[in-house]
Amino acid sequence: MAQHWTQKNQISEEFSWFDIPSNIDLLFNIQKNADDVVNIRHQHGFKRWWRARNDLVRLKRTLKAFLNLLRKNKIRKQMLASHYLRKPASTAALEQIDIKLLCQYLCGDITADRLLGGNTGHKKLSGPQLKAIEPLKATVQEQIANADLNDTLLLLSDFVRFRQKLKYYRFAHRVFNRIKLLTVDEEIKLSLTAGTLYLMPISSEIEEENVKIAHHAILKADVRGSTTVTEQLQLRGLNPASYFSMRFFNPINKIMATYDANKVFVEGDAIILSFLEYEHAPQQWFSVARACGYARDMLKVVGSNNRYSRQMGLPLLELGVGICYSDEAPQYLFDEEKPIMISGAIGLADRLSSCSWNLRESMKRGLFSVEVLRIVLQDSETDDKGQRHVRYNVNGVLIDNAAFDKLKVEIPLTTVRIKLNGEEYLFHVGQYPDTKGRVKDLVIREGKVGIWQNSQIQPGKENDESFFEVVVNRKVIPLVLESTASKQLTSS
Repeated sequence: MAQHWTQKNQISEEFSWFDIPSNIDLLFNIQKNADDVVNIRHQHGFKRWWRARNDLVRLKRTLKAFLNLLRKNKIRKQMLASHYLRKPASTAALEQIDIKLLCQYLCGDITADRLLGGNTGHKKLSGPQLKAIEPLKATVQEQIANADLNDTLLLLSDFVRFRQKLKYYRFAHRVFNRIKLLTVDEEIKLSLTAGTLYLMPISSEIEEENVKIAHHAILKADVRGSTTVTEQLQLRGLNPASYFSMRFFNPINKIMATYDANKVFVEGDAIILSFLEYEHAPQQWFSVARACGYARDMLKVVGSNNRYSRQMGLPLLELGVGICYSDEAPQYLFDEEKPIMISGAIGLADRLSSCSWNLRESMKRGLFSVEVLRIVLQDSETDDKGQRHVRYNVNGVLIDNAAFDKLKVEIPLTTVRIKLNGEEYLFHVGQYPDTKGRVKDLVIREGKVGIWQNSQIQPGKENDESFFEVVVNRKVIPLVLESTASKQLTSS
């Protein structure tokens, strides 16, 4: 089915051959075409000449039909007067009089009294000014009396030129209808943040151009166990707010500038951060790499906090992190002065950070913290959020495929396969700079999506889908880096 094209997102105007004045002279200039017909006979023979001669007769007949149409509608003399007024000799008093009435007067259709009486909205002509027009009237009427088909051709060109300018006017009208002048501060701020504000300052108001967001990554951290920890702290007479501030929020807040992270949402057990890439700074387009680095440091904070909790006999915190990338700028709404980010990547990152309760019971803890399984098509069950995958994410970092593709653009990655505990794993290793210029290692594990059927894992069954996990295991990372260095040394 053909799609119906509209001008909702793109404005255009179509011009036909009848909107180009030069085409009129090319078609209906009788004298020039007659000369061309003579040359055709000498160059191409009688047959081509006869056909061109008949075409010339038809064009001449068409021009006469246009002339008769003007006469029938009693506008020929007025149009000729209008055309002759374009000459320099006809400029007297034009700024003070209705042009249509002046044309009617010059061609003899109305009297001087009618000209003066109907000149509403303009200054009234004085006696000397009216006398100055009289010679012009005589000249125009003489030209009208002697008008021939060449003059009709000029009128037809004027008509086509009017059609062309009318279409330009209509096009400009549609363009300007889509422009809204903003005067309310909140509307200006919202439009500026959304990237839809075009500033036209005067010279004294010119400032550095506002930066525009080009792409962004989203990190969602699902903090689990916070309610249990809070209850245990309260039973011991401890302040949960102070505990979480000192042991979790303050440390992760301190490293935000290092990774150029921005708070989107922080409340209770949900933390959402954005990593923005700006059009004017492509040299800083490391949003995914820095999101992965921030997630690793965040999990280090959780690990340190859990070691302290074990010593104090407190429940442990559990974190699941999801990272997604969007190849476009986010949108913003404002709640009074507070910006609210709107991005599809937020919902995707939320799903990646989640952990299925069924998998929590079925999955054995190993070297890695993330696994992904696909629910077989014949199975009616889905995960808690209506997806076709179930995820295990306990103190792990899962990134989506778009984020991994972006990571490959941000930094060079070396692929290496190594065996750990008798099983072979595939890793991608690279280095990225933080905002302070320090280069840091990053290790990504590429795993295969498993099968979830009949509410259980199907051992040994995988499909062709891959998932990508940021490796955070402090024992695995050195082994992978060492193997990568050996591979690079061997290849060199």
